[in-house]
Amino acid sequence: MRVCVVTGGGGVRIGSGICRALAGKGWAVVVADQDLDAAETVVEELRATGGTAVPMRLDVTDDQSVRDVVAATVAEYGQLDALVNSAGVGLRKHGAEATPEEFDRLHAINYRGPWTCIREVVPIMVGNGGGSIVNIGSVHAAGAAETFTLYAATKAALTALTRGIARDYGRHNIRCNIVHPGAVEARGNEHLLADFVATKQMLPAAVEAIDIGNAVAFLLSPEARSVTGVELFVDAGTTAMLFEQR
Repeated sequence: MRVCVVTGGGGVRIGSGICRALAGKGWAVVVADQDLDAAETVVEELRATGGTAVPMRLDVTDDQSVRDVVAATVAEYGQLDALVNSAGVGLRKHGAEATPEEFDRLHAINYRGPWTCIREVVPIMVGNGGGSIVNIGSVHAAGAAETFTLYAATKAALTALTRGIARDYGRHNIRCNIVHPGAVEARGNEHLLADFVATKQMLPAAVEAIDIGNAVAFLLSPEARSVTGVELFVDAGTTAMLFEQR
């Protein structure tokens, strides 16, 4: 059995979708989230459908918390094969209007957090002869949208980190890729997505969390053994469009 830590795994959208996809393909999933109750809820769902999973509390801005989760994973399963950096926060403000505290928090969670997790798992993967890492970015890394400036900057930085880690550790058979979700459907936002799907996507259906999870599962799988350092957009064609549909 392969073992994967999913940060932000208790999230109601992308995080839990990733956990569901991996559990469905036989992975043992460590659902790691700052909200332990949310992580436990996801684990209960996965176990109810035959999946193997454990919840763990994780604060990606706390180095010791990251070390504890990595150590607990190895203690629980005797191995750690993959990491998915899904934990993240948003910020909608014009670029020069955020406070220094908002800027620092955004970078601490969206950029330094994934790096901290990568730093802790890479030695284990090197010792095991390989492993796979998938970071969760955003379509905002590829273009400018009003009020998303600083959020986009963290995802662009994460994209550069992805390529660098792939380059640094490829000889150790460690792969690192990034998935860029578009607008993802969730309970309560259907009405907000209707116009987005109609005007800003090529495909006529909303992206669902499981779509992100399936992309991640592919990148972690042996079928993607030659895929590293790439950006995979799961956005129903949003990024590829030059102009909005009318």
